[in-house]
Amino acid sequence: MIETLILLINYYVQLLAIMNPFSAIPTFLSLTDSIDTETRRYILRRALIAMLFLVFIFTLIGVYILYVFSISINALRVGGGILLLYIGIDMLGGMPRAKRVEISDIAVVPIATPLIIGPGTITTILLLTTTNHSTINTLLVLTAGFASVFTTYTLLYYSEKIIHVFKPSVVRGFGRFMSLIIVSVAVEMIMDGAWGYITDKLGFIK
Repeated sequence: MIETLILLINYYVQLLAIMNPFSAIPTFLSLTDSIDTETRRYILRRALIAMLFLVFIFTLIGVYILYVFSISINALRVGGGILLLYIGIDMLGGMPRAKRVEISDIAVVPIATPLIIGPGTITTILLLTTTNHSTINTLLVLTAGFASVFTTYTLLYYSEKIIHVFKPSVVRGFGRFMSLIIVSVAVEMIMDGAWGYITDKLGFIK
């Protein structure tokens, strides 16, 4: 029982670290900058449903989905990286995507994915579930994933209060800094995915 609890906590910490809700707060507020608080919370609720759905699907049948569509983890990294790169460049240019898309769209893309449930999170879920195919392990991954999602949802729900602790200039500066981080992470995703594809498909030595 103790070992199971420790394993659950371990999974939770891993997934929460990959989701990184604290770094997502400035991005979330920037994406919903021109939207009132009530609408922002509505978007967040839709994002919550989408995140839970993604965790559920990829925990139970993620490997089979990728297999059916012949999608590799490396392709997932490249695709998610390109989308994140586009978002990060938009934010650095002062043009958040939320101002140019429908409200119902940003709840799923880019907030639920790839901002929170991105290639890193999906990869982690797939690795945790494929290394041990037992029912107990699958339930542990699912529980840890749901707990991480609800933790992220709570932090984003109170993001305005959290961010108000700092001065506006600090918030703006941190937002721009996080935009740069998003671009950097996106580039890393694309490079890792591309290199992984080369080494896997063409047989190059790492």
